[in-house]
Amino acid sequence: MNAFKKNIIVTMVTAFLVVVAGSGMAMAEDSITGTITEKGEVLVLDAADGSYVLEGSDVTADMVGKKVTVTGTVAEKEDAKVINVLSMKELQDQ
Repeated sequence: MNAFKKNIIVTMVTAFLVVVAGSGMAMAEDSITGTITEKGEVLVLDAADGSYVLEGSDVTADMVGKKVTVTGTVAEKEDAKVINVLSMKELQDQ
């Protein structure tokens, strides 16, 4: 294999690794505390830094009105913050 082909392969592999590493950083988990509310048919976490649309299998309407800490991945979708819920813990009044 000549040097030109080797350089192309190395460049392609490097670019692939950069893309994979970058996407992994974007998927960092966050923990956010707030109160769950219902806005229309959507469940929302109202937190100190704003509202988050809740997505995921752990999200149920029986949590409306409760203060919780949600752990998940946050993304911006259609001008709204969305958290894909990985876990949710109800906080007890203290």
